[in-house]
Amino acid sequence: MLGALFFLFGVGIIAWVPRFPEIKHNLNVSNGEFGSLLSMSAFGSLIALVSVGQLVHRYGARTLLIVSATLLFGSMALIVHLTLTWQFLLCIIAFGAGVSAFHISINGQGLHEQAPNGEKLIPRLHGLWSLGALSTAILSGFLAGKVSLAIHIDVLCAIIYFSMLILITRLEPTLVPANSEVDDQYSIRALFSSFKIDWVMSLGLTCSVMLEFASGDWSTLFSNQELHMSAGISAIPYIIFVFAMIIGRLFVHRVTEYIGIARLIRVVTLMGGLSFILSVLLGRALSISHPIAGLTVFAIGSFFGGLGVSFLAPTFMDAANRRSSAPGSVVIGRLGVMNTSFAFVCKGIIAWTAQLTSIGVALVIPSLMLMAVALTAKSIERATA
Repeated sequence: MLGALFFLFGVGIIAWVPRFPEIKHNLNVSNGEFGSLLSMSAFGSLIALVSVGQLVHRYGARTLLIVSATLLFGSMALIVHLTLTWQFLLCIIAFGAGVSAFHISINGQGLHEQAPNGEKLIPRLHGLWSLGALSTAILSGFLAGKVSLAIHIDVLCAIIYFSMLILITRLEPTLVPANSEVDDQYSIRALFSSFKIDWVMSLGLTCSVMLEFASGDWSTLFSNQELHMSAGISAIPYIIFVFAMIIGRLFVHRVTEYIGIARLIRVVTLMGGLSFILSVLLGRALSISHPIAGLTVFAIGSFFGGLGVSFLAPTFMDAANRRSSAPGSVVIGRLGVMNTSFAFVCKGIIAWTAQLTSIGVALVIPSLMLMAVALTAKSIERATA
């Protein structure tokens, strides 16, 4: 049932991504302004990330899962009705807080269930999240132009929210319990004085997820604006990207039986980053005279890019948890604070690079960051050995 919760989480938060062109049109903003508005979710995320890990430790996972799901899907259902940027800004901050709070709660639960036998459960749970993301990306691409944005998202949010409440209730006996003893080390009061930064894991995680973030934010717009595809077809490269992530996350534990994690990280990050760069540049050049060929090349690069980032985020979470004595939810919160802060800056750079040059040039940045993850391979190997 925890896997089903991860799946629904993926379905919910990615449902609106393929329909970004419609949301951007409703707001009547430029590429740079739209990217900057999306990045404002980081402020909500930071609020959640600095507090929710401690709250899960203190009050248990059930309470935080319900509260965060309510905030997440309530704000998301409202966002698609907005046409004013200041209203969108408030909602995207609330949405960011809901996503991060649910992320910490559900991953803290995953680490809790993984701990007793040392099974590498987190990558597979993230694989189910990606499967949910892929399912909703396909559905959203199909519904674009056929069903209104508001009806699509409102109905989906209602279905997922109530399904999650049922699953959380059934999972209650196995959820992280509330801590009945006062634990000053992980109290909100001691939050800042006890905050510890794992710089290697934090920087590595940021570099590993930026291509995933950028693909979600910009690949549909890139296909639509620079490869000259329709709204529905423009979602195909992102769907392929997510499909590759699913493959990597579900089967990485089988691959590591034959190849060491350090070597695997070096191979997939260099392959994924370089393939994505080449597909963006070549796809855009081909699209001038052969749009379908350009889209095909970009889709192939998206597959290798998705494969490259697939298992990295859960692997960094697992490694950071093993390197720390703090509870899993607290570790994820600390890691998330740094990741969100770095990602906020990176997203801003990518957004205004897209505005001042082109989306294609902007997508080169996260590709280079993915290739830089190869430098952390040895640290991951030592932590997870």
